[in-house]
Amino acid sequence: MGRVFDFAKRRIAGYIVFWILVLLFLGLFYGNDHPAQAGALFILIIAFIGSLLYTRRLKRKQRARRETREAAVRMQQAQAVQPPQRTPPPPPRQPIEQIPGR
Repeated sequence: MGRVFDFAKRRIAGYIVFWILVLLFLGLFYGNDHPAQAGALFILIIAFIGSLLYTRRLKRKQRARRETREAAVRMQQAQAVQPPQRTPPPPPRQPIEQIPGR
């Protein structure tokens, strides 16, 4: 739970910083030109949505790697607990008597 909560706090802080920088950028470079501000804001929103989708993809891959690593550790622990079982040798076979004439 700690890892998820920490990630959520960093993500929210990142969003706040991102939008503060967007508003500063628009205010500094586009001043009172409202159509230009709207166009730049539209482009930045598209970029922001793209970055959200990309981070979701990265999180999915990271989760898959973590689950694979944890499964491998569990398998190693299970093998360490259970010694390998050897199958008993097959019982000795009795010689087959051959019937003469066949």
